[in-house]
Amino acid sequence: MAVIWILLWGNLSAANALSGLAVGLLVAALSRLPHVGAGARIRIGGCLRLLGWFALDMARSGTRVAWQALRPGPPPVNAVIAVALRTHSDLTMVFTALALSALPGSLVVEVRRSRQTLYVHVLGVDEQGGLDKARQDALDLEKRVIRAIGTADDRREVL
Repeated sequence: MAVIWILLWGNLSAANALSGLAVGLLVAALSRLPHVGAGARIRIGGCLRLLGWFALDMARSGTRVAWQALRPGPPPVNAVIAVALRTHSDLTMVFTALALSALPGSLVVEVRRSRQTLYVHVLGVDEQGGLDKARQDALDLEKRVIRAIGTADDRREVL
């Protein structure tokens, strides 16, 4: 929030940084947001690996979607698949859903928190193997998110 405060004022100064920090702390203290990160720990190595894999996934899926848009022939086959996550953490589920939705060619269309299931629209799945690969890619992403910010319970269950 301090960064947003500085951007709103338009210049970086010690007074703007300190007042932005104070406003951010005040807003955080007065807001009644639910606690979602129970037991979650940020692991720097896991976060760096997640970012590296995410950048690689972005490049691969962007190239695949561009080819599907430009290639001659019939349009690509689309599907909505159910991905049963192994995590019990809301934070991990949200990060996984956001990362999946950010990748070209996939979009989370529904989240069933009670069943820990994401319903993902996938572009360009021509055969059953493509559905299984898309599901496995989502589970691999979940594993990388757990390595980066997962709870101890999730790490024991998934890793």
